Amino acid sequence: MRIKKGMSLFVFLIVCVVTLMVVYVFTNSIKKQQQQAEKIQNKNVIKVVKKDLYEEITLRGIVTSEEKPIFSSTTAKVKSVFIRDGDYIKKGDLIAFMDDTSVRLELKKKEREKQSLYRDLENLYARLGECSVYSPFEGQVAEIYVKERDIISKGSPICKVVKTDVVYLTVAFPRWLFNNINQGDPIEVVVPEYGQEIKGYIRAKSSIFYTDENGFPAFDVEVILKEKGIPVKVKAYCIFRYNGQKVRSLNEGIITPEEDIIKSPTDGVVKNIYISKFSLLNKNQLIVELSNDEILEQIKNKKAQIEQITEEINEYRKKLSMFVIKAPLEGIVSDINIVEGKLLNEGEKLFVIWNPSNLIFESKISELELDRIKKGQKVTLQFKIPGRIGVNETVNGTVKLIGSRPLEESLDANISFYSIKIGFKSNRIKRGMHATAQMKVFLKQNALCVPVEALREENGKYYVWVKQQKPKNISENTGKDKIIDEFGSKESYYEGAEKREVVIGESNKWYAEILSGLKEGEEVVLPRIYEEVK
Repeated sequence: MRIKKGMSLFVFLIVCVVTLMVVYVFTNSIKKQQQQAEKIQNKNVIKVVKKDLYEEITLRGIVTSEEKPIFSSTTAKVKSVFIRDGDYIKKGDLIAFMDDTSVRLELKKKEREKQSLYRDLENLYARLGECSVYSPFEGQVAEIYVKERDIISKGSPICKVVKTDVVYLTVAFPRWLFNNINQGDPIEVVVPEYGQEIKGYIRAKSSIFYTDENGFPAFDVEVILKEKGIPVKVKAYCIFRYNGQKVRSLNEGIITPEEDIIKSPTDGVVKNIYISKFSLLNKNQLIVELSNDEILEQIKNKKAQIEQITEEINEYRKKLSMFVIKAPLEGIVSDINIVEGKLLNEGEKLFVIWNPSNLIFESKISELELDRIKKGQKVTLQFKIPGRIGVNETVNGTVKLIGSRPLEESLDANISFYSIKIGFKSNRIKRGMHATAQMKVFLKQNALCVPVEALREENGKYYVWVKQQKPKNISENTGKDKIIDEFGSKESYYEGAEKREVVIGESNKWYAEILSGLKEGEEVVLPRIYEEVK
């Protein structure tokens, strides 16, 4: 019985010991894993992020300004000057007047010539209109005096026309009525043969008195009839009403149609005839056309002369603007070379304008940094003013010029330098200041970046150590703990990290762009600094 109890106690003790050993081993394993995780967490780990890449270049130079020399555009004597050295002027301000007398005289002469040419042109157009001859009244063609290709002069008769809308007759009235009958007075015309009474008008009266065949003192009166359809070459007498009485003419007259000669209004050659003998004419009907080729040629030449002289007048007016000198831009005036009474030649410098706000930072840049900068590139300048501690000025600028040849002073050195000019605006920085500027050059926007310290180079390829979610114990796997970088970091330092190849792009002193091999948010392990390695 006692033996059985002893054996049970012994077995119980053995079970307890084994249990304690298992618990100890399991606890040690958990503790070791926790220590390994804490070891990874305590490493210098940084996340892969996206950011804008910039390069900072330190430049030492002098602040100048862009000066614009203004030159005379003509040769003339200075009449008036309105500026002094150091004056601040705005664009469009009046600077000086030059003597423009000779140009104004030439301009007036050309304008008079132009007016004369326009008068000639008007006369030519009038002659052109006269080449087409129209009938001024209705009638019938009685005679034609010209034929085609005839050369005629101004006033030459073209044709005789019998007017069908105007007839007249001449009758005699007693002398005592002379003072009571006037031009334009109405009168009745009686045609006995047709039994017609027609209304007419006194067109004229003769001042010559005579005795008719019956022995009565008389004077002649011409009566005009304007109605259509009046019989012609028939006898008629007239009745004039005076003080309520009817006074009959002393004789009868013959109703005669009025004839008129249409004459040429200009010189020319008959080109076309549009009428024939005995043809009827309407008022404003074309009867003859004269050749107008010569006139058209003269009109063409006059127009060409007017166009040419107009261009000359415009040139003279442009020249006049050259005699009024205005500021082409805003700035401060210096180096004035215009004095009242002085004769200035074309192309001679008048003065210089520079803007105190539009400044230039002149410096030099090394060949190592040359590929970072391009003309027209936007940069940021941070000026440190010598002798003024803590006084800085940050401005935005634009690269205006990069020298195409190295500076002479750098030819004998191991590295070449090139001139650079950066334009910027500032009311605080002044022309003539010497300053040190930190030029911030934009390289890449939103680039995937890691610190340059995280990169390891081996045989021309780049690697980084990337933190893993399920770390492996490198020292246990290899059984060694050798130094693996130039900082003296041992292999065990990178426990829990994976060595991964990456491709890099742009870089500056602090960060490098990762083109492939990493993703945003992953964590890379930075190397241990050599002095910290024990």
